[in-house]
Amino acid sequence: MGAVDIGFWDYPDTRPGYRDLRPIADDKEVLRNPHKGWYWHYIDNGYGRGNYREQHDPKDHCLDFPGLNHLYLRFDWGDIEAQEGVFDWSYLDNIMEEWGAYGYRFSLRACTYEASPEGSLAFATPKWVFDAGAAYTIQQGGAYEPDYGDPVFLEKLEGFMREYGRKFNGDPRIETVDIGSFGTWGEGHTGAGSDRVYPYQVMKAHLDLHVKYFPDTFLLFNDDFLNHRSRLCSNKENHQLLQEAAGYSNVGARDDSVCVDYYCKHCGYNTLRTPHLFDHFWKHAPIDLEFEHYAAVIAKPDNFRDGFPFLDALMRTHCTFAGFHGYPRPWLEQYPYFTEYCANRLGYWYFLPGLLLPTLQANKENQIEMMIENRGFAPCYWEYQGKIRLTDTTGKETILPLPSLDNRAWNPGTVSVEKLELDLTGIAPGDYLFSFGLFEKEQPISLAISNRYRDKDGFYRLAKAVVE
Repeated sequence: MGAVDIGFWDYPDTRPGYRDLRPIADDKEVLRNPHKGWYWHYIDNGYGRGNYREQHDPKDHCLDFPGLNHLYLRFDWGDIEAQEGVFDWSYLDNIMEEWGAYGYRFSLRACTYEASPEGSLAFATPKWVFDAGAAYTIQQGGAYEPDYGDPVFLEKLEGFMREYGRKFNGDPRIETVDIGSFGTWGEGHTGAGSDRVYPYQVMKAHLDLHVKYFPDTFLLFNDDFLNHRSRLCSNKENHQLLQEAAGYSNVGARDDSVCVDYYCKHCGYNTLRTPHLFDHFWKHAPIDLEFEHYAAVIAKPDNFRDGFPFLDALMRTHCTFAGFHGYPRPWLEQYPYFTEYCANRLGYWYFLPGLLLPTLQANKENQIEMMIENRGFAPCYWEYQGKIRLTDTTGKETILPLPSLDNRAWNPGTVSVEKLELDLTGIAPGDYLFSFGLFEKEQPISLAISNRYRDKDGFYRLAKAVVE
């Protein structure tokens, strides 16, 4: 298997058995696939805070929103463990049960400080942690900000992280978990709090806790872990922290402030403060970009600029997931085409431009070639299973698995040439319908092929095959 330049397709393949599949491609339909697309901030910084569901009709599950993949649940440690050792996940469980029934997945962030004292938010870190001796400062409005390196704080936090990981690590419903235990709103900075810059060892401690208790889940490292520290810390320390995070195969990256006013004024066109940071992550783990609050978009349309800076950021970072602070319905009504355009391109987007299917030999190993083009912004980081289906003239089907096929290697902007071995032992000579499907367990993955060629079981009918 290898990737070739897209220009390869500028001339026809004249090899016997080659099928040009470009005429059956469909780049108009918005596909709904797992592990990619848009998400909705359904809980935003704690149970006790007003969030983006005020306008929400409880019967509206936004199934018409193009590429809406998951709900983002950003909560506080104090929401879960109000008493030491007593964990209440019921609020999250109820959301997951309801929305999971409609095919949604979820991403999570557990925060320890909110720059707001509303309701229980003064104690995003539970009060009992401070009563046990953990150091803190009280910020404007009465919100308690922990000392993120305090040994008592870290000891109690690990107890929570242990249970957090036990609850959600490896859960197939979870797309990502943010490394959210450090900083204001879990963003990896203290800018709306003490503005204190912590040493490398403290930052690494928070990274390590998440890696320890979520070994089987993708984690997201916020760019502000480095951006805030860069004012006072050495480049050597920041580089060390970056290398630590990027060195884990299950750690990706996120930016919480795309098109925020400050970054629109002081950064490049795409408003990313450190766009090169994402180059360390995207080849092995997903990228997540969070857009400005919806109300701010309305108030400052010059920041949005019809979506082009955000689109540039999505492309630059090889983004898989994108979200915005706001209820999806008005967003979709105002930006339907932008939403649709991004839905397919976020993450992976698979086309099959060609197939080399020579005359096959019964009871032998046969080699075919399949060309797969990824027009999305990113690879897929989850493994899918490829299958060939041969259907004879009586309707009898034979399924041939493709264990050598690895969709995670199909990089964006490339055509991958997959040389596949088909064992036709026990297959009788004759004419067959040749179909291909890609699956995550039993769930079919939609390809950019016209639905006229798709069967209800997720296979795509591609060609006639002759077995001699």
